[in-house]
Amino acid sequence: MTLWNGSFPFYPGANASFPFDTTQALVVSIFLSMLATFIIILPGIRGRRRLFWFLRVAMGLFVGAVVLTIQFTRDWETGWVTANTSYKSFSRALVSVDIGLHIGLAGLNVTLVGNPVNQVNETINYNEHFAWSFDADYDRSYGGGLEKGLPSPILYVAEKFTTQSPCSMHRRYRISGHYASLTLW
Repeated sequence: MTLWNGSFPFYPGANASFPFDTTQALVVSIFLSMLATFIIILPGIRGRRRLFWFLRVAMGLFVGAVVLTIQFTRDWETGWVTANTSYKSFSRALVSVDIGLHIGLAGLNVTLVGNPVNQVNETINYNEHFAWSFDADYDRSYGGGLEKGLPSPILYVAEKFTTQSPCSMHRRYRISGHYASLTLW
């Protein structure tokens, strides 16, 4: 085992995905630093008011952190299914995969992970985000997925949320996501 797992740190390589969402860590660290700052100031408050001020500020910071974390999360509604499905269009080869759907206020993530990950001479491990926020066009991001040649199960799930889909899931989730986001702000 080498210091950098066999790769040199000064040469560009494949970008590794980060193991968790950094926005949640950022929100929590900001609110914890604000709480630590208030705890440092707390001895300057006299008498019984010290406890009431501490409870008031701690509850306010907790509620603010929860609201901001919910605002930026991508797990408003989630679902997973294990299926045997075709991996590519016009192919008869079936693969065993876990298909996950994570719907957030600003878009959805479709996850496709093979069981095992290496099947059909390929690594099946995808996580695609399709945004529908105010400045994003869902149909354009879905078209970009078609151009990239994403696997069929991801495109099948993402197609249910397009504006032309007869399911009309796009309109329901997008409008409710916009109103929930505005209410949280």
